Amino acid sequence: MKLETVLYSVDDGIARIAMNRADKRNALNHQLLDDLDRAFDAAEADDAVGVVVLSGNGPSFCAGYDLKGSYYTSVPKKEGKWTVGNALKTLRGIEARYQRIWNCAKPTIAQVHGHALAGGCYLQLLCDISVAADDAQLGHPAVKMGGVSSMPLWQIALPMKVARYLLLTGRVVSGREAEKIGLVSMAVPLADLASTVDGIARDCLAVPRDGQFQNKEALNTALEIMGVGALFRYHGQMNALGRLRDRAADDGFERFRE
Repeated sequence: MKLETVLYSVDDGIARIAMNRADKRNALNHQLLDDLDRAFDAAEADDAVGVVVLSGNGPSFCAGYDLKGSYYTSVPKKEGKWTVGNALKTLRGIEARYQRIWNCAKPTIAQVHGHALAGGCYLQLLCDISVAADDAQLGHPAVKMGGVSSMPLWQIALPMKVARYLLLTGRVVSGREAEKIGLVSMAVPLADLASTVDGIARDCLAVPRDGQFQNKEALNTALEIMGVGALFRYHGQMNALGRLRDRAADDGFERFRE
């Protein structure tokens, strides 16, 4: 398996997926999104793997989508502009990538340090367990552009008032605060981050594989019954239609870039 922007390894039942665009703070471009899909496919297909750890090399976990080009941010070349059709098609593909991680049959753990912003924060929300460095920075500043987040899990993971506070302001919180509000499972000093994640991974591995699979399947199916699958589709649709706004008359995008 050839991966250009991800380091992938398996050791003692733990698959480690490390995003490796350190100079770009692991911003999600086309290649990194493709490599993440391939890495999760490999981890799920490998019977030797019992748990998956997602991390980022360099100063940050993931700074979000690459504004210079990604499946999420790039205007389709064929039309040269966003249309109802290509926007919905784009977001359908993005939803599938989210659910690739969300529905991984094996326990997933996000190891978060530095920035986990916008799409980077989405990645840790998609994992079953998130451990953040207490000085990490998490949130969704991209909502300052206006429009609907393509990630539906904010109001699932967080109390409604907290989710709306973050999504209507674009404010960023520390890892320690993220622990208090439920945005991550726990926060620890940066020096203890890797060892804490390893300990949780070992606990996951101590559960019999078939039983763990059944448990994860039940947890995800329960949320499907509650409508989470439909929420992925709905947020994708609303995000897609928001791309048709007249950017020339809307300075939110430039404010966000600044």
